[in-house]
Amino acid sequence: MINLSIYRFTLLNKAKEQQVLSFFNEEEDLLDTMNDFCSHIHKNTKSYTDVQGKYRTFSLANNQIKDVEKRIITGYFDSGYTGEYGQIKDGKTSNLKYDILKGDLFSKDFFYLIHVPKNSKYGFFIFQKKENHGVKMIFENAFNSFMRLKGVSNYFLQLKQAPARYLINNFLKFGKLKEFRLIDGTIQSAIETLNVNLGREERVIKLNSSTNNQSVKNVLVELFDNFSSQDKIPFMNQGAYDEITFVIGHNGVSKTFYIKDKEKIRTSFNVTSMLEFEDGEATFESLIRISLELINSAA
Repeated sequence: MINLSIYRFTLLNKAKEQQVLSFFNEEEDLLDTMNDFCSHIHKNTKSYTDVQGKYRTFSLANNQIKDVEKRIITGYFDSGYTGEYGQIKDGKTSNLKYDILKGDLFSKDFFYLIHVPKNSKYGFFIFQKKENHGVKMIFENAFNSFMRLKGVSNYFLQLKQAPARYLINNFLKFGKLKEFRLIDGTIQSAIETLNVNLGREERVIKLNSSTNNQSVKNVLVELFDNFSSQDKIPFMNQGAYDEITFVIGHNGVSKTFYIKDKEKIRTSFNVTSMLEFEDGEATFESLIRISLELINSAA
């Protein structure tokens, strides 16, 4: 299974103003800066310790490819981490080749594509998602560290999820509603003298799989498509809420949708059926092609 995650990025100054990516800092093109960054991490592996105490590394598996005409940079990341025990065995005989020890780096390569449009304040970052190998935070942190290293400390990169609309549409159109949540904001204590903020209230409605929930789903999808104000969200004469989320299952995958805060929608999608394969591996060319299609959908 090949999953791709898509993010939209901006470059902000200290006042948090978005910059034109192809002409920031009065003269620099972020496409060239990103290319320099990729060359840097290829030669200087980024190492860090995650919240679980595992030692991790982040680098490039090979030299990046810069396409000036398409304004993209592509290649494969190399991500590794320690803390796993295991064995490598021969696929035909099951004979042991060698042991994986706790201090060994368990490393994987995975595809990425960076797109820096001309005269735009938004760029796109797509990477192949693999279990136990996060990219978003380390990429963001490593790039911002690189900018400080080169003496540009007044700009920083910010990544946010960018759902590809046509893949989301498949969930909304063909998926089955599994549950939804009606969320109210902070609740104050009924005892005035305490003045305690008790958090928020959530009503969770889990739906019976054997029940036809199409009418409820239609209402939620309508709200998702059309509601964008900062007011409370009215829902089926049941009151108004600060946020409503709902879970839809499609092709064995469940995805949570947010009616107001759409940037929280996880943007990892199974694109296996859209790719071409050679010797069981997705071709580099087809990964680029589908990535550009995802960008066109999310732009």
